[in-house]
Amino acid sequence: MEGNGNRKKLVFIVPRPLSKVSELSKYEDLSAHFQGVVLGSCYGPMLKVRKAGHFRLILTKIRYDRYLMYNILFFMRCVAFALASRMKKDRYDLVVTYDPLKTGVWGAVTAAILNTKFAPEVNGVYTSPAEYMDDAHTLSVRLKKFFYPRIEAWVLKRADGVKLLFPTQVDPFKPVMKTDVIHSFSNYVPIDRFAGGNGTENHEVLFVGYPFKRKGVDILIDAFKRVAPEFPQWRLKILGWYPDPRELEACMGNHPQIVHHPPVETSEVPDHIRGCSIFVLPSRSEAMGRVLVESMAAGKPRIGANVDGIPTVIRDGVDGVLFEPENTAELSEKLAQLMADKALRDVLGEAARKRAFTEHVKETYLNNVVSFYNAAM
Repeated sequence: MEGNGNRKKLVFIVPRPLSKVSELSKYEDLSAHFQGVVLGSCYGPMLKVRKAGHFRLILTKIRYDRYLMYNILFFMRCVAFALASRMKKDRYDLVVTYDPLKTGVWGAVTAAILNTKFAPEVNGVYTSPAEYMDDAHTLSVRLKKFFYPRIEAWVLKRADGVKLLFPTQVDPFKPVMKTDVIHSFSNYVPIDRFAGGNGTENHEVLFVGYPFKRKGVDILIDAFKRVAPEFPQWRLKILGWYPDPRELEACMGNHPQIVHHPPVETSEVPDHIRGCSIFVLPSRSEAMGRVLVESMAAGKPRIGANVDGIPTVIRDGVDGVLFEPENTAELSEKLAQLMADKALRDVLGEAARKRAFTEHVKETYLNNVVSFYNAAM
């Protein structure tokens, strides 16, 4: 493999499909410290891309219409790569996966064949009942509720290092884990795209995301309805993809101050966040809340549920406001407080902006992740 022989060699197993070359910047940045291989998926045009810095790309074209076959092919490519590397005595130092579920299983098997270290990232809270509230009656969700915690336990038991989003994220699995290399830090968010809030007051409360129940959309709508009569100039905008909109529409109830905006391209999200006056994430469960970092960078006052990883990106009363999860009355009070006080909105928003460009810059993330990889090896 090309690259510096002194650099440690990593294998990344990444399920999220790549759609453009700019999404490979992470591996270009990591090339200052490491080299290796990225086993990933992509849309058609990206199949021609072979390298990112000192990382070779082995990409599988994603097929949602043949999703089972795609997953089988992806796993077979992981195994084939590991077997070929083992036969050629091409040693790797660490296998990294995006999650401790399907990809985690693939990573654990790949690492075992390579006889090397294994470090899954954990980007969800799979032991939370809220994770399975949406479509809870369906067989697929019931199966996920049964299998996900068991798969996570199996994967974490084999991990040599674990990367979390908040410190207590895998506490239920500590009894089966063999490693004490457990690092907690936020994922990288390209905050520069969200900088420069327009400073205008459009009196809009914004929510971005899905699914409906886990994200607490019903809680936010009910809370906003309570205060809407006092603030007739304000509106609530729900931006997100809801495959069955009936639940959302029933909750909105044709309220004149509440609108649903259909999903937009990722490139359009910064404009929506920069244009709001208050950003709210009322989740019942949330590992971090990427949108809270994005709205932080835009200098927006934020309200979030005091649950899981949200308190790691909102300091209550300093750069945002927290409320007890599922407490509609408290959320309505926090909304009214911010909607009535522009000076408070400005103070919280400016504190958020300063924090974003201190704690969530690329250099901080790279220092954290390089330290984690080195500790896991």
